[in-house]
Amino acid sequence: MMRPIVRLGLAHAAGNAILLWLGYYWLGTGESQPIALAWSLLVALVAVCYGCWLYGGALAYFAGKDPSMTRAFRDSARNLLPIVAAAAAALLLYFALAKWAAYSPNPAFRIASFLTLKIRKPVKPSSIQVILQAALWAARWVAVPVLLLPMFAAICLRGWRGFAGFGALARRPLYWVATPLLLVCSLWLPFRLLGWTPRGRFGFELASFVLRAMVAYLLFVAGWLALAFFSSGGRPRWSQPKTVVSP
Repeated sequence: MMRPIVRLGLAHAAGNAILLWLGYYWLGTGESQPIALAWSLLVALVAVCYGCWLYGGALAYFAGKDPSMTRAFRDSARNLLPIVAAAAAALLLYFALAKWAAYSPNPAFRIASFLTLKIRKPVKPSSIQVILQAALWAARWVAVPVLLLPMFAAICLRGWRGFAGFGALARRPLYWVATPLLLVCSLWLPFRLLGWTPRGRFGFELASFVLRAMVAYLLFVAGWLALAFFSSGGRPRWSQPKTVVSP
Protein backbone atom coordinates (compact mmCIF):
# COMPACT_ATOMS: atom_id res chain seq x y z
CA MET A 1 0.00 0.00 0.00
CA MET A 2 2.85 2.38 0.74
CA ARG A 3 4.27 2.17 -2.78
CA PRO A 4 1.06 3.51 -4.44
CA ILE A 5 0.96 6.28 -1.81
CA VAL A 6 4.53 7.25 -2.71
CA ARG A 7 3.59 7.30 -6.39
CA LEU A 8 0.58 9.45 -5.60
CA GLY A 9 2.78 11.83 -3.62
CA LEU A 10 5.28 12.10 -6.46
CA ALA A 11 2.46 12.68 -8.94
CA HIS A 12 1.09 15.47 -6.77
CA ALA A 13 4.52 17.02 -6.30
CA ALA A 14 5.00 17.14 -10.07
CA GLY A 15 1.41 18.18 -10.70
CA ASN A 16 1.61 21.07 -8.23
CA ALA A 17 4.79 22.27 -9.93
CA ILE A 18 2.90 22.40 -13.25
CA LEU A 19 0.02 24.20 -11.54
CA LEU A 20 2.40 26.79 -10.07
CA TRP A 21 3.95 27.31 -13.50
CA LEU A 22 0.49 27.86 -14.97
CA GLY A 23 -0.24 30.40 -12.25
CA TYR A 24 2.96 32.35 -12.86
CA TYR A 25 2.41 32.20 -16.61
CA TRP A 26 -1.13 33.53 -16.17
CA LEU A 27 0.14 36.43 -14.06
CA GLY A 28 2.46 37.39 -16.92
CA THR A 29 -0.18 37.35 -19.66
CA GLY A 30 -1.32 40.72 -20.97
CA GLU A 31 -4.89 41.99 -21.02
CA SER A 32 -4.51 45.15 -23.09
CA GLN A 33 -5.98 43.66 -26.28
CA PRO A 34 -9.03 41.44 -26.81
CA ILE A 35 -6.90 38.52 -28.05
CA ALA A 36 -4.57 38.77 -25.04
CA LEU A 37 -7.56 38.99 -22.69
CA ALA A 38 -9.15 35.92 -24.29
CA TRP A 39 -5.86 34.03 -23.97
CA SER A 40 -5.56 35.06 -20.32
CA LEU A 41 -9.08 33.80 -19.61
CA LEU A 42 -8.33 30.55 -21.40
CA VAL A 43 -5.13 29.99 -19.40
CA ALA A 44 -7.03 30.72 -16.17
CA LEU A 45 -9.75 28.24 -17.14
CA VAL A 46 -7.16 25.57 -17.96
CA ALA A 47 -5.40 26.17 -14.63
CA VAL A 48 -8.67 25.90 -12.68
CA CYS A 49 -9.74 22.71 -14.45
CA TYR A 50 -6.28 21.20 -14.10
CA GLY A 51 -6.15 22.01 -10.38
CA CYS A 52 -9.61 20.55 -9.79
CA TRP A 53 -8.65 17.41 -11.70
CA LEU A 54 -5.35 17.04 -9.82
CA TYR A 55 -6.77 17.44 -6.32
CA GLY A 56 -9.91 15.56 -7.22
CA GLY A 57 -7.74 12.63 -8.22
CA ALA A 58 -6.35 12.33 -4.70
CA LEU A 59 -9.81 12.49 -3.14
CA ALA A 60 -11.16 9.92 -5.61
CA TYR A 61 -8.16 7.67 -4.92
CA PHE A 62 -8.85 7.47 -1.19
CA ALA A 63 -12.63 7.33 -1.59
CA GLY A 64 -12.62 4.62 -4.26
CA LYS A 65 -13.06 0.90 -3.84
CA ASP A 66 -9.62 0.06 -5.23
CA PRO A 67 -6.44 2.13 -4.67
CA SER A 68 -5.82 2.68 -8.38
CA MET A 69 -4.32 6.00 -9.48
CA THR A 70 -5.44 5.48 -13.06
CA ARG A 71 -9.05 4.88 -12.04
CA ALA A 72 -8.97 7.75 -9.53
CA PHE A 73 -7.78 10.35 -12.03
CA ARG A 74 -10.18 8.96 -14.61
CA ASP A 75 -13.04 9.45 -12.15
CA SER A 76 -11.81 12.96 -11.42
CA ALA A 77 -11.74 13.80 -15.14
CA ARG A 78 -15.22 12.31 -15.68
CA ASN A 79 -16.67 14.36 -12.82
CA LEU A 80 -14.75 17.54 -13.57
CA LEU A 81 -17.84 19.70 -14.12
CA PRO A 82 -19.42 19.01 -10.68
CA ILE A 83 -15.98 19.36 -9.06
CA VAL A 84 -15.52 22.81 -10.63
CA ALA A 85 -19.07 23.77 -9.59
CA ALA A 86 -18.41 22.72 -6.00
CA ALA A 87 -15.07 24.56 -5.99
CA ALA A 88 -16.78 27.72 -7.27
CA ALA A 89 -19.41 27.46 -4.53
CA ALA A 90 -16.68 27.03 -1.91
CA LEU A 91 -14.82 30.07 -3.24
CA LEU A 92 -18.02 32.13 -3.04
CA LEU A 93 -18.49 30.99 0.54
CA TYR A 94 -14.96 31.99 1.52
CA PHE A 95 -15.42 35.29 -0.32
CA ALA A 96 -18.50 35.94 1.81
CA LEU A 97 -16.50 35.11 4.95
CA ALA A 98 -13.79 37.56 3.85
CA LYS A 99 -16.43 40.25 3.35
CA TRP A 100 -17.81 39.49 6.80
CA ALA A 101 -14.29 39.83 8.26
CA ALA A 102 -14.05 43.32 6.79
CA TYR A 103 -17.53 44.24 8.04
CA SER A 104 -17.27 42.70 11.53
CA PRO A 105 -16.03 45.87 13.35
CA ASN A 106 -19.48 47.46 12.83
CA PRO A 107 -21.53 44.68 14.49
CA ALA A 108 -18.85 44.41 17.20
CA PHE A 109 -19.45 48.05 18.14
CA ARG A 110 -23.24 47.60 18.05
CA ILE A 111 -23.17 44.43 20.13
CA ALA A 112 -20.86 46.06 22.68
CA SER A 113 -23.20 49.05 22.93
CA PHE A 114 -26.24 46.79 23.33
CA LEU A 115 -24.60 44.72 26.07
CA THR A 116 -23.41 47.82 27.87
CA LEU A 117 -26.97 49.13 27.86
CA LYS A 118 -28.48 45.84 29.04
CA ILE A 119 -26.04 44.70 31.74
CA ARG A 120 -25.15 48.21 32.92
CA LYS A 121 -21.44 47.48 32.64
CA PRO A 122 -19.05 48.74 29.98
CA VAL A 123 -18.25 46.19 27.28
CA LYS A 124 -15.33 46.99 24.99
CA PRO A 125 -15.95 46.63 21.24
CA SER A 126 -12.45 45.15 20.97
CA SER A 127 -13.50 42.25 23.22
CA ILE A 128 -16.50 41.53 21.00
CA GLN A 129 -14.25 41.82 17.96
CA VAL A 130 -11.93 39.15 19.37
CA ILE A 131 -14.90 36.80 19.82
CA LEU A 132 -16.14 37.46 16.28
CA GLN A 133 -12.66 36.89 14.86
CA ALA A 134 -12.37 33.60 16.76
CA ALA A 135 -15.74 32.51 15.38
CA LEU A 136 -14.63 33.51 11.88
CA TRP A 137 -11.38 31.56 12.25
CA ALA A 138 -13.31 28.50 13.42
CA ALA A 139 -15.63 28.80 10.42
CA ARG A 140 -12.76 29.14 7.93
CA TRP A 141 -10.41 26.49 9.29
CA VAL A 142 -12.73 24.03 11.04
CA ALA A 143 -16.45 24.11 10.25
CA VAL A 144 -16.38 24.77 6.49
CA PRO A 145 -13.59 22.25 5.69
CA VAL A 146 -15.14 19.59 7.93
CA LEU A 147 -18.50 19.95 6.17
CA LEU A 148 -17.25 20.41 2.59
CA LEU A 149 -14.25 18.09 2.18
CA PRO A 150 -16.20 14.80 2.53
CA MET A 151 -18.66 16.19 -0.02
CA PHE A 152 -15.78 16.95 -2.39
CA ALA A 153 -14.50 13.39 -1.98
CA ALA A 154 -17.94 12.01 -2.84
CA ILE A 155 -18.28 14.36 -5.83
CA CYS A 156 -14.89 13.29 -7.22
CA LEU A 157 -16.07 9.69 -7.11
CA ARG A 158 -19.81 9.88 -7.89
CA GLY A 159 -20.33 13.22 -9.63
CA TRP A 160 -23.43 15.29 -8.93
CA ARG A 161 -24.77 12.66 -6.51
CA GLY A 162 -21.80 13.40 -4.28
CA PHE A 163 -23.34 16.68 -3.12
CA ALA A 164 -25.39 14.53 -0.76
CA GLY A 165 -22.14 13.84 1.11
CA PHE A 166 -22.21 17.30 2.70
CA GLY A 167 -21.10 16.92 6.32
CA ALA A 168 -20.80 13.14 6.02
CA LEU A 169 -18.00 12.94 8.62
CA ALA A 170 -19.31 15.64 10.95
CA ARG A 171 -20.25 13.05 13.57
CA ARG A 172 -16.64 11.93 13.99
CA PRO A 173 -14.99 13.98 16.77
CA LEU A 174 -11.51 13.00 15.57
CA TYR A 175 -12.19 14.54 12.16
CA TRP A 176 -12.95 17.90 13.80
CA VAL A 177 -9.47 17.78 15.33
CA ALA A 178 -7.56 16.30 12.39
CA THR A 179 -8.90 18.72 9.77
CA PRO A 180 -7.64 22.02 11.25
CA LEU A 181 -4.34 20.40 12.30
CA LEU A 182 -3.70 19.12 8.78
CA LEU A 183 -4.74 22.44 7.27
CA VAL A 184 -2.26 24.21 9.53
CA CYS A 185 0.48 21.77 8.52
CA SER A 186 -0.28 22.00 4.80
CA LEU A 187 -1.05 25.73 4.47
CA TRP A 188 -0.12 27.88 7.47
CA LEU A 189 3.19 26.23 8.36
CA PRO A 190 4.66 26.21 4.81
CA PHE A 191 3.96 29.93 4.43
CA ARG A 192 5.53 30.60 7.81
CA LEU A 193 8.63 28.72 6.71
CA LEU A 194 8.82 30.69 3.48
CA GLY A 195 8.28 33.99 5.27
CA TRP A 196 11.00 33.40 7.86
CA THR A 197 14.34 34.89 6.74
CA PRO A 198 17.44 34.17 8.84
CA ARG A 199 20.11 36.85 9.04
CA GLY A 200 23.42 36.18 7.38
CA ARG A 201 25.31 36.45 4.12
CA PHE A 202 23.59 36.28 0.78
CA GLY A 203 24.78 32.73 0.07
CA PHE A 204 23.51 31.53 3.43
CA GLU A 205 20.13 33.24 2.93
CA LEU A 206 19.81 31.75 -0.57
CA ALA A 207 20.64 28.24 0.64
CA SER A 208 18.22 28.69 3.54
CA PHE A 209 15.45 29.81 1.18
CA VAL A 210 15.96 26.83 -1.14
CA LEU A 211 15.91 24.41 1.80
CA ARG A 212 12.86 26.06 3.37
CA ALA A 213 11.04 26.07 0.03
CA MET A 214 11.67 22.34 -0.41
CA VAL A 215 10.51 21.54 3.12
CA ALA A 216 7.44 23.78 2.73
CA TYR A 217 6.55 22.12 -0.57
CA LEU A 218 6.85 18.63 0.90
CA LEU A 219 4.77 19.68 3.91
CA PHE A 220 2.08 21.01 1.61
CA VAL A 221 1.93 17.83 -0.49
CA ALA A 222 2.05 15.48 2.52
CA GLY A 223 -0.49 17.53 4.47
CA TRP A 224 -2.92 17.61 1.56
CA LEU A 225 -2.69 13.86 0.94
CA ALA A 226 -3.25 13.17 4.64
CA LEU A 227 -6.25 15.51 4.59
CA ALA A 228 -7.61 13.77 1.49
CA PHE A 229 -7.17 10.44 3.27
CA PHE A 230 -9.15 11.54 6.32
CA SER A 231 -11.76 13.40 4.25
CA SER A 232 -12.61 10.24 2.32
CA GLY A 233 -13.35 8.37 5.54
CA GLY A 234 -9.81 7.15 6.20
CA ARG A 235 -9.87 4.62 3.40
CA PRO A 236 -8.50 2.59 1.77
CA ARG A 237 -6.84 1.38 4.95
CA TRP A 238 -3.07 1.33 5.01
CA SER A 239 -2.85 -2.32 5.92
CA GLN A 240 -5.22 -3.62 3.23
CA PRO A 241 -4.57 -3.44 -0.52
CA LYS A 242 -8.28 -3.46 -1.36
CA THR A 243 -11.18 -2.25 0.73
CA VAL A 244 -14.81 -1.72 -0.13
CA VAL A 245 -15.63 1.87 0.73
CA SER A 246 -18.55 4.20 0.80
CA PRO A 247 -17.42 7.83 0.64
